Amino acid sequence: MGEPKWQFEGGAFHEDLPNGRSSGTLEVSPVSVRFKSEHGEMELPVTGLQTKLGGASNRMLFLNHADQPDWTFFTTDHAILKHPVFAKDKRMAGSRKRVSRTKWLSRASTVAFLGIIVALVLGLWWAKDPMAHAVAKKIPVEMEEKIGDAAFSAHTTSLNIIKDEKILADFKEFYIPLIEAIDSDRYSFEFFILEDSSLNAFALPGGKMAIHTGLILKADSPEEVLGVMAHGLAHVEEQHSMRNLVEMVGLYAILSGLFGDVSGIAAVLVNNAPFLLSMKFSRDHEREADAVGFSYLMKANIDPRGMVEFFETIQEEQAKAAGPDMSGALSILSTHPATDERIATLNALIKEKAGTGPYRQLDLDFQAFQEKLRDALNR
Repeated sequence: MGEPKWQFEGGAFHEDLPNGRSSGTLEVSPVSVRFKSEHGEMELPVTGLQTKLGGASNRMLFLNHADQPDWTFFTTDHAILKHPVFAKDKRMAGSRKRVSRTKWLSRASTVAFLGIIVALVLGLWWAKDPMAHAVAKKIPVEMEEKIGDAAFSAHTTSLNIIKDEKILADFKEFYIPLIEAIDSDRYSFEFFILEDSSLNAFALPGGKMAIHTGLILKADSPEEVLGVMAHGLAHVEEQHSMRNLVEMVGLYAILSGLFGDVSGIAAVLVNNAPFLLSMKFSRDHEREADAVGFSYLMKANIDPRGMVEFFETIQEEQAKAAGPDMSGALSILSTHPATDERIATLNALIKEKAGTGPYRQLDLDFQAFQEKLRDALNR
């Protein structure tokens, strides 16, 4: 039996072939490389055969011979160089090394490309909040108000809004100093008291803010309630909810908002508004809202220790909430967790900037206000 013949898909160039080239097979034997196609056959001797890499990323292996200078065979199957006749030929060592180097470079390029993709994805992930913030800044106040209205309507469908005029008048006198401490006039804030026993409060894009009766009745002082409100107002002014919403609807919305017209994503944002109240704020957003809210209290000359005291109350209730009968009673904790770190940071701010007063004496008998609220709930 003769030596086994190896065949590889390939082709040939020659002026007599249709369009100067033809596809076929390359058959390697100990003495020759034979090209076969529907247009005929041609053979190049192994002795004196020259090889060269070329094409995109050196994918092509070209075979030439001085005895047939008008013919060039080619293949993309570099395994042809593993044939014994080539493996033993020292002249082919350079081609084999170049093929090996090309494969290594190809793999390295692939790994590098994947690395760039991973880095880009991670970069976008880490940069998503600054990008979302940039998009939020471009959103008109009117659109924020529509989003806030949609979220408020979805949340209050089954809740009773306190409408007692005397209670609301007292409440307004109570929070006016805090509103006056906000330098920006971007938002026209609206405040509501919702009949709900949970320790909760929320502020929405556009300026709507609601305080649950459970929170007001649990507080020991008006400064505690104002501390919570200052924190919520800071979330609105810093557009934390809007940034969360933009992030939630995805990278497309962020890029569209950054490089296009934000009105194009308006419908998407409004449709997703009901999810706002279930979104958690990041630690950075909470720290920022604490610091900005603290600055509002200081400017209004309202004792900032009330903010810390209510956070400590929340922590105590949080410990109780571990029991099976407290689920849902502390919904504020799911989105605004009170942590030792936040309390310690606020205490440090108070020590550094607040001192011990004297602070504004609020024109409100808070205990009497709480009694009026209880009476209204019992009617």
